Amino acid sequence: MASGKSTVAALFEEKGIPVILLDDLARELSRKGKPLWRLIVLAFGRFFLDGQGNLERRKLARLVFRSWPMLFYLNNLAHPLLFWEVRRRCQRLRADFVVVEGAVLFEAGLCPLLSDLLFVDAPWHVRRERLQKKGLQEKEIVLRLSAQRFLPALRRRASKVLINDSSIELLEHRVFFLFPDWFSRK
Repeated sequence: MASGKSTVAALFEEKGIPVILLDDLARELSRKGKPLWRLIVLAFGRFFLDGQGNLERRKLARLVFRSWPMLFYLNNLAHPLLFWEVRRRCQRLRADFVVVEGAVLFEAGLCPLLSDLLFVDAPWHVRRERLQKKGLQEKEIVLRLSAQRFLPALRRRASKVLINDSSIELLEHRVFFLFPDWFSRK
């Protein structure tokens, strides 16, 4: 969270490499009437729906990021759907390379689908500043960053680690240095 994964994914996308954003995919799957929406309503009730029946993601986030068992429960609903949808989309794309961006690659069981795993990291203070700019309060920032318990395991499994602690220009240089063959084919 707030390490720069989306920024790195955008760099790949700018070069014509297909990108699957797990947050966007989860939003899509949790739209009213969609599979994840139905599972959330069955599991958590209608309390997290607005007057039109749409999922109030922020309200749900406030619950799950304050309770490890609730986060675990929600993830057990979402991750199998994410896995199968990512697999389906990768097969459909038939591209040499597909970037899958997300903080839950390990938890969702997506690592076996990946040939390379790039771990994008940033120091705590940088991540905190980025989340503050998005309007999160300090308590919420600490709760959300603390909920990412599997990051050390994911980092250990990564084939490459990218530290995002500086400018976008330096980040772009680092990405292209790590994956020169990806960009030379485009």
